[in-house]
Amino acid sequence: MGVHVKERELKEFKDRHIKKSSAAMLAFLALVVGAFIGNAITVLSIGQNQLQAESVSQAAPMPGDAAPHEADPVALANLEKAAQDNPTDANKWVALGNFCFDHDLGEKAVVAYERALALKPMLVDVWSDLGVMYRLVGRYDKAVEAFDHAAALDDNHITSRFNMGIVYLHDLSNKEAAIKVWKEVLAMAPDATSPTGRRLEDMVRDLEN
Repeated sequence: MGVHVKERELKEFKDRHIKKSSAAMLAFLALVVGAFIGNAITVLSIGQNQLQAESVSQAAPMPGDAAPHEADPVALANLEKAAQDNPTDANKWVALGNFCFDHDLGEKAVVAYERALALKPMLVDVWSDLGVMYRLVGRYDKAVEAFDHAAALDDNHITSRFNMGIVYLHDLSNKEAAIKVWKEVLAMAPDATSPTGRRLEDMVRDLEN
């Protein structure tokens, strides 16, 4: 049985990508090794493990990888005002962070997510999304910390572990750490495959050889 990871738009696949976790439900994993994708509809096949959850999930580009999505300045201003007018409302900051995430406004997203987590530190998906934005702005160690925090809050949070592996492998050149964290994913979903049908188990094996 496959778990569908719904994304806002279908765009061109590139070689490596990282997942967005926030919105209403937990995001699951679409495994492609290489560079980030834009926004893509992907499917995670996990056989009989049935780690079932559907989520609005989004990928973010690498810094300089592609032109940012043009943000509606009025919509951005309204979200910023709503957050500033309600500074203790974590949901307002999350909404602002999500908008900035969607439009590749990395620094603004980081600030918004950090404000949200200062108010509600148990928002697992926001920690994972913050990690994506840390990576977007080149703060790779902070990205790992954020993903690790999400994984610590939720033992079954696959997305954060996958994202951590991407940063370890492609940004920090730590293949061993990437293998370790992706083996944790395989422990939860042994039959995980990429959208092209390639097994994560095979991808890990290639890294080990």
